[in-house]
Amino acid sequence: MANDQQQSGSEPQQQQIPQAPAMPKHGATRRRLAKAGIGAAGVLWTLESHATLKRTGFVCESASAHISAGISNNATEQRCNPLSPSVWCAIAYGWPCNKTKKFHDIFTCNERRFADTYYKASLLDVMNAKYDSYNIGRHLAAAYLNVISKRIDFLDVPTLQRMWNELKVSGHYKVSANQYWTVGEVRNYLVAVHGW
Repeated sequence: MANDQQQSGSEPQQQQIPQAPAMPKHGATRRRLAKAGIGAAGVLWTLESHATLKRTGFVCESASAHISAGISNNATEQRCNPLSPSVWCAIAYGWPCNKTKKFHDIFTCNERRFADTYYKASLLDVMNAKYDSYNIGRHLAAAYLNVISKRIDFLDVPTLQRMWNELKVSGHYKVSANQYWTVGEVRNYLVAVHGW
């Protein structure tokens, strides 16, 4: 064929290769961080998880997945249609359990320090009151309702109970093998999951 073109005197036509679109600024930054090595990986993961939070308004992943965002490419479709504590309090009908269900029926709180607060309060009472400076009970109660109503499927009741138990005993929740969150960090995560 090359000989045919030479004999006919026609030049082979050059095909135009389309230009790839320019990489967005944040993509270029991620690529530079990735090339920097594993030391920059934490920065990369933090950037990506914050970008996801800004884009969706919610964190739709477990606590351990949230801290390790970007490690795995195993994307799974998750249910993420949570209601905030304020919305749960305002709903007259449609709770997935009785509104008078006691907080202590789900979250063990028979210690003396909880006798006048969490122990005798219903889920609704806990979401309407402020029993601690972080309102952790409020957010755990809302997360519990979101789990049992199947509005979220990336958390489960045992995980929420473990959060509560670890926080009340040690003041920290063990997210992964060497990652611990304070009460404030757990609250911030739960607020990112379902709103204030």
